[in-house]
This record gives sequence, C-alpha cells and structure tokens, in this order.
Amino acid sequence: MDNNSLNVEEDDELLYEIDVEFRRPQQSIYLFQYPLRPYHRSYDENSFTNARIKEKISLVEMDLFVDSESANYYGARGKQFAESANANDDKKRFFNSDRMDKQTIASTNATPGDCYFVGIFDSCNRHLTLCPLKSILQLRPQFNYLDQNTTGSTGAKDGSMMEDDAMHGSDGEQSGSESEDVKPDPSASLVTMKFAKKESEYHKAKRLQSYSYHRQTREDDRWQDLVCIMNVNSPEAQRLRREFLSSNAGV
Repeated sequence: MDNNSLNVEEDDELLYEIDVEFRRPQQSIYLFQYPLRPYHRSYDENSFTNARIKEKISLVEMDLFVDSESANYYGARGKQFAESANANDDKKRFFNSDRMDKQTIASTNATPGDCYFVGIFDSCNRHLTLCPLKSILQLRPQFNYLDQNTTGSTGAKDGSMMEDDAMHGSDGEQSGSESEDVKPDPSASLVTMKFAKKESEYHKAKRLQSYSYHRQTREDDRWQDLVCIMNVNSPEAQRLRREFLSSNAGV
C-alpha cells in the first residue's frame, strides 16, 4: 500500500510512535450500553446492590437501588408491587422489604464482539494495550415482579385431561369390547420401550433455533455473582487496572 492510497503527504511530520500490544485475558470483557439512560445521568457506585451473569449465553442482570424514602416515590404503588411479588411463600422474597426497593436491568440481546476491541493507553510509556470484547450488551429495565403471581392452573388441567385421553384412546373414551375382552395377567410386568428417531439436519437446525431450546439453555446456565465497581477512579478499580496491565494478565 503506497502513500497515495493512504492520502499521506511526504512532508507530513511524524510526531511519535507508540507500541501496540494485543492481549487475550483469561476473563471475558463486555461492553455495557444503557439505551434508555440519558448520558448526563450515569450510574454511580452506590446505584447497584447485586449483579450476576450467565457466562455461556452472555446474560447479565443488575439490581438497581430504589430509594423508597424519596419524595418522588409512590408509596402505595410500591407496597402493592411488593405484596404481589412476595405473596408466594414457596419462593424467595423478590423484594427485601414491604416496598419495591429495587429495579432490575438486564441484557436483552448480545452482539458478538469478535470485531471490537477495548484499549488502555499508557501515556507515560506510550503503550497501547488492546483486548477483544466477547459481547456488547444493552441493558434495559425488567418487570419480572409483575409476573410473580401468574399461575398455570388452566394449563395443568388441560394437560391432565390430554394425558388421560392418551391413556384411554385418542377420543378420550375406552371401547366396551376392549375393556371386556382384555384381562390383565397377574404374572405379567409392564415394560416401557422407547425408540429414538434419528434427527435430520434440517430438524436439528430448526430445534436449535426454536424458542424452547433457547429458553432451556438459558435456564440450565447457572448464575454467577458479580461485584459492581462503577467509580473508575476508586482504589479498587485502579488495582484491577494494574493487574490487567501486568505481565500475568495475558495468555
């Protein structure tokens, strides 16, 4: 590639050169985006109470602290949400108090970050470190507390009826001749046999793209707790940055 293709003039002065180092750290790197959050209202280090991630599917959830003592807080509605979400004693309490005291934001989609990099520039040594991103995540508010009291009683009833029909015939009734002629043998034992049907490539691709498959994969992946450090100038953030730039950080 010549200078003409780069539009570089021959008398253009070279100011300085920097060393560029490419690293692939042991831990994954994500880029978080908040599409519904104004730029001038960034989250501070006291905003989040908990955070967790499902590494395989790049799913992140972060619990945002809600000040229930604020003058802008609607107390009656906050208590209503808490009572509805905490009504089921069999499950863990969704809110920690009798009011809605948190708001969960979660990543709704993950953009592969294979073509994107994050860099840290050391101006003193004129050294640029580049690391690849695993995913770009957009976090938006979730309203799972509104679904805490949903029940599947109707579906369970329909399912039991379908199961009963399957045991007694496709029409839900057992023929009289069959009930009279067939008598159980006391010495016989029931043996259930299943034959696995070979799955074609077409049906396999459809199954991997189905919603039920992605939902099952999402549920099987276990949550891993995270620690939120929102202040980039805090001592903890500076310590992590030094560890990241150390010689032992790359692989």
